Amino acid sequence: MSDSASTTPTFSLLRYPRRFKLVAIIAVLLFAAALVVATLAAWRQENLTQSLREDTAWVVYKLDRDAVQLLNHLLAASREKIDPARHDELNLRFELLYSRMTLLNEGEVSTLLQEIPAARELLLQIHQHLDVLDPMFEPYGVLEQLPVAGLEVELQTLGRLTERLVIAINGYLAESATEERAQLSQLYKLLMSLIIGMSLAALLVIIFLVREMRESAAIRRQQEQLGLKLEETAEQAQAASQAKSDFLAMVSHEIRTPLNGVIGMSELLRESVSLTQVEDYARTIHDSANQLLAMINEILDFSKIEAGHLTLETSPTALKPLIDSVVVLFAPRAKMKGLLLTVNIDPLVPEWVLVDEGRLRQILLNLIANAIKFTAQGEINVRVSSTVEELIFEVSDTGCGLSEPQQARLFEPFQQADESVSRRFGGTGLGLAICKRLCDAMHGQLGVQSRLAHGSTFWCRLPLVEAHPVSASLPLAPSLDFTGTSLLLVEDNAVNRKVAVGLLSRLGCSVVCAENGHEALVMAQTQQVHLIFMDIQLPDIDGITVTQRLREKGGWLAGVPIVAMTAGGIEDDRQRCLAAGMTDYITKPLSLAALSNVLALQLFPSGEDGPLRLLSSGSSLPGEASMVNTDTLNMLRNTLGEASLSQLLVLYHQQVSDYFAQLSACLSSTPLSYDHVIRLAHQLRGESVSVGAEQLAEQAKLLESLAKVEHSTLAQLNDVFSSLKQTSAQTNAALERWRSDHLPA
Repeated sequence: MSDSASTTPTFSLLRYPRRFKLVAIIAVLLFAAALVVATLAAWRQENLTQSLREDTAWVVYKLDRDAVQLLNHLLAASREKIDPARHDELNLRFELLYSRMTLLNEGEVSTLLQEIPAARELLLQIHQHLDVLDPMFEPYGVLEQLPVAGLEVELQTLGRLTERLVIAINGYLAESATEERAQLSQLYKLLMSLIIGMSLAALLVIIFLVREMRESAAIRRQQEQLGLKLEETAEQAQAASQAKSDFLAMVSHEIRTPLNGVIGMSELLRESVSLTQVEDYARTIHDSANQLLAMINEILDFSKIEAGHLTLETSPTALKPLIDSVVVLFAPRAKMKGLLLTVNIDPLVPEWVLVDEGRLRQILLNLIANAIKFTAQGEINVRVSSTVEELIFEVSDTGCGLSEPQQARLFEPFQQADESVSRRFGGTGLGLAICKRLCDAMHGQLGVQSRLAHGSTFWCRLPLVEAHPVSASLPLAPSLDFTGTSLLLVEDNAVNRKVAVGLLSRLGCSVVCAENGHEALVMAQTQQVHLIFMDIQLPDIDGITVTQRLREKGGWLAGVPIVAMTAGGIEDDRQRCLAAGMTDYITKPLSLAALSNVLALQLFPSGEDGPLRLLSSGSSLPGEASMVNTDTLNMLRNTLGEASLSQLLVLYHQQVSDYFAQLSACLSSTPLSYDHVIRLAHQLRGESVSVGAEQLAEQAKLLESLAKVEHSTLAQLNDVFSSLKQTSAQTNAALERWRSDHLPA
């Protein structure tokens, strides 16, 4: 009862006098009525004005047409002797022409024409010519023969004047329409202002009425709103949980991408190097690959970190080799951006410490990667120092810096400095949050000191526990020799075939090729192989259909591994391939690592007595996109040899020229064959990826995707094709420049 008593006076204060509400309602109704009447009046006046202008334009047009027709009939009649009937007909047409002039000099039409200076002058001249023509068109009884020559001259002059009058009237109407549109725009703004005012007035009335609701209704409404807010809060919590899962999946992909950098270092092992260098390269590849792979599992365990279930694997760790192994991974990226990457380890820092090496490496990788990402010029400095109780790591940069509000939320999950960071640099905003949790789990601290436009310094403080040195050896890598393995490669593209055969031959495989689906079906019946690489888009039958037909044949074809080899990379492609009976899926660009990985997984699934299971294909770190991928070209040079690669590039240029000729012809033909465009763009994309022309491949992918859109237009396709041609010219120049620098003439 006390609550009710205290609430009642509050609602009593919200009641307004009835006369006040009545006046407000009447004011809103009158305002609305006035607005409607004003709108109708303006609309009616505009219709009348527009009708008058159209009538005037029509009369002037008919005047011009009558003058022209009179001249034409006069010329037609003058070819023979003008008889009385023709004479009277010409007189009648002149009278009609004269009557048109009379209409222009009377009523509202005349008033409108007088407002146009050019029309007023032309009307005077036309009237003068009509006065000259009037005595020349006398009836047959009065005038035996019409002066044809004089009439022809005068009518031609009159025709020119009427034509100028039509142009003048049309010009005036166009200017009037432009002015009226401008006025109409102003009226629309005024109308919107009036509507807003009326809406506010109506809202005021509604507020008056709503506030008079009884106390019980108000309390019930508040309870309903509270229930809705609780439901909304529950939905937001579920959405946040789902967003967290999605971000974890995304960030695992982001971390997996740098694994492709291992390929570049592994290619160095194929060159002639000393035993010491081989051991150093192998150790770097082994450590980097295993640690980067471990990151994926760590990120996926982010929920365990938050829940405090993280298990640390503390062990004696050599600090300097750990720092050097991290920094060496980022040296190429820093060099590409023109940044100076330095390391400074205080001599007082112990050589061996007790720490979780994997967690510490993950923290340093993230901090250095962020420093390079957000620094456009200057330097990155990694400093390691220590006190009696703490081990201190600092990563300083000369980048864009952070404001205090940005620093406050920087270590929260899924947060970045601002929305533009995600658009410019990518990423999920989860890296620093993981580092923060890892530091907390290791009983350390993570923080930042920064000012806008003055760079940032991220620091990590961990407890210092010295350790005794331990010795560890690099495990021996198993052999990558697939000698004796027979393969069937189904690929319609000559460049892609040459690249794939060269790489597979390097692995010791024996390869037979089929250029289309029908040829693959025939070869599969006559020759048994250990594995089949199948392209998805073939000129006659798509690879999925070919796979289904091979599986239907039974026998050894029912169990032979069939691996999709395509430039697609679309999520649905993998599912479709597996559903069709394929056993694996690999995307271009191809590499020895990717191919050996697939062969190992498919031919030696148990992992015993089989080759090393390597990483997915790729050749560049994030952010290293360029016109051509030099890592891919260097890999092809080491695999195929300089002479073969030079021939491959010549063949590629010829193929690209042929594709552009076919695309140009296809886009100019009627009707447009979208399927043909899709196939040509896909082939161009696959060849470009194989030789490292990544930007051209992306442009070809855009054209292919656009052609697949149901409502894409020819203009859109031509725009993308134009950009594709420009990219092709730049790519050809880049390839020629690389060939002249790296291949013999």
